[in-house]
Amino acid sequence: MAGATSKDLLEKDIFKLLDIEGVGDEKKQELFQTMMNTVDARAMTRMASELSEKEVEEFTKVAEENDPQKLKNWLESKKIDLPKIVTEEAIRYRVEITELINLSTKGK
Repeated sequence: MAGATSKDLLEKDIFKLLDIEGVGDEKKQELFQTMMNTVDARAMTRMASELSEKEVEEFTKVAEENDPQKLKNWLESKKIDLPKIVTEEAIRYRVEITELINLSTKGK
């Protein structure tokens, strides 16, 4: 994993990058879910930072209605590209994880 390029980070399986392919499926699923929760939280925090307090309340109400089209329309009306934000945060998180692993394995 040492010296992973940006292309590697984007194209390789995260478990290969972290050199933990041998971990059981249940543990992989648990780790993946933790990663997704972190990415989602980061994306929501980033989006909320771009909204007023009133808009955050509106977003929360619309999101709680569980109507994907209504949520999509609301996001579009605020010119928020949530899929893009989630993708960017996923890439940032993936890079951070890889860098942390690289740092921890340098001393070994």
